[in-house]
Amino acid sequence: MASTVERLDIKAVLQKDGSARIEERWDIDVNDDDAKTEWYVAHSGLGAMRITQLEVEGYIPGREGLQRYETLRTWDIDASRKEKAGKCGLNNNGTEICWGFGDYGRHVYVVRYVLTGLVQAYDTHDGFNHCFVDMDCDVLNAQLVISTGDSILLSEANTRRWAFGYEGRIEFDADSNIVATPNGPLDSGGRIIVMLEFDKGVFQPQVKASEPWADRKQRALDGSDFVDDDLTFWEWVFIIVMLLVCILFYILLGPITTLLASCMYLVIIAAWWIFSLSPLRTYLKRKRLGVNKPNYWRDVMPEWSLVSNKMVVDELSYFWGMDDEKVIGALLLRLISQGDVSIVQQEYKKKMRDMLSIDKPIDAIDLSKKGDARLCQHLLRLLTLASGSDHVLQPDEFKTWCKQKSNYSYVKGFMDLLKPKSDKAYMEKHAAQIYGLKSFLKDFTLMNERGVKEVRLWDKYMVYAEFFGISDTVRKQMKEIWPEYSELSLVTKSLDTAQEGGIIYMFSDAIYTSTSSAIERAASRASASNSGYSSWSSFGGGGGSSGGGGGGGR
Repeated sequence: MASTVERLDIKAVLQKDGSARIEERWDIDVNDDDAKTEWYVAHSGLGAMRITQLEVEGYIPGREGLQRYETLRTWDIDASRKEKAGKCGLNNNGTEICWGFGDYGRHVYVVRYVLTGLVQAYDTHDGFNHCFVDMDCDVLNAQLVISTGDSILLSEANTRRWAFGYEGRIEFDADSNIVATPNGPLDSGGRIIVMLEFDKGVFQPQVKASEPWADRKQRALDGSDFVDDDLTFWEWVFIIVMLLVCILFYILLGPITTLLASCMYLVIIAAWWIFSLSPLRTYLKRKRLGVNKPNYWRDVMPEWSLVSNKMVVDELSYFWGMDDEKVIGALLLRLISQGDVSIVQQEYKKKMRDMLSIDKPIDAIDLSKKGDARLCQHLLRLLTLASGSDHVLQPDEFKTWCKQKSNYSYVKGFMDLLKPKSDKAYMEKHAAQIYGLKSFLKDFTLMNERGVKEVRLWDKYMVYAEFFGISDTVRKQMKEIWPEYSELSLVTKSLDTAQEGGIIYMFSDAIYTSTSSAIERAASRASASNSGYSSWSSFGGGGGSSGGGGGGGR
């Protein structure tokens, strides 16, 4: 098990000259799987900034309480753990803060330093875009507090704020400090990047930036939720012109001619699709991967993931790929097979309705789980939070929960995990297997020849039957082959309880619709507030930031 940062509290006090006095309090569970002799925190892209006046207090074997470390002028990365104990220093041309952790186990370390040139003078504003946290290990709890010295008072009137790399909040507290707080652990690429824009006169920065503030700001906003992804001016012009042309056609030529013109337009689009050779390229790729006429594949491979398999289906589809609802439905069936949730019937508005019972509620994500197991944890946490104290998800309760602004980061974090990333190597290795399993499930009666009747394996088949959209057919065939399966499997027991057909798709569609609507509303709010007054962070964006370049034990 790798080392884990149990808690990280950072206080950055901005000075009039643009420097910052920074104190970091690290509560670390150090493990010898990845930490050998030291702990380090790397910074990248510092440019004109410098780390100075480094001080560390921490654990020294054989001594009680926090001990002041000796700051070395040069840091020897190859020194032994015993030689590094009680010492700290800068490595890699002053861009890495290093200290000897002393011994394995859970210890607290306090790191203080001055970062010169953080706030820089730009043409129209002063400001910075800086990554304060970017570790190569899990950070379970983190908070960043930015305050000011020298009688400087920050406020909504003279400061705009943005945060990137995590799901959570960035806001002013009662003492006019800017506080960045993630909603949960920082993992899977999570960072804390903060961009602050100050009116001229608030600071007197000693470092002058080499680019316009507008360029620096735009690089950070690109790819974030703060960017308005609506149509551009010229796209609106094109749509309006086309609409006017259609109206003119209708007035001058009549409805029949207009209909013929519309059909011609569709023919042109179809012809373009064909002559672009897109279908031919897809056909050849499918043929090369053995997808067009797949052999039966009877196993669910342990290295598979639903999101990666969705990527394969998306890239090998002629028209459109797989709906996210099917992935969510497959995750729900997996949660049911594990006994985490079940389908129950309860009275709602004087009628018996199908509902989801959260049988094993969770408050936090188990960071030891990976792949589909981690994704199931995220979904289970959403269902737990939305179901309230009774842990039974009533009709529209999830939708109502998603509408609350305070829950947006949970929703966004889950939906981001559903976005597949292109992986050519994965597709080359597993495409034929995935499509082979689909063919096998379609002809599931062939299973009777093998006589393999194992609940766990059949539950996995049911998960992928939902993934492929053929669960009703497969479930019917399973009952014909092995009637006792209905009594032995938690999946079929729950499905038999439901009074509605296609109940899993109904649940998954409700979850997808609610989460998508929440993200659209939040994006609309963020786009309207890209002036820097939003209290929400954005997981995406933050490009061009200084600071944060990894770290952990080594």
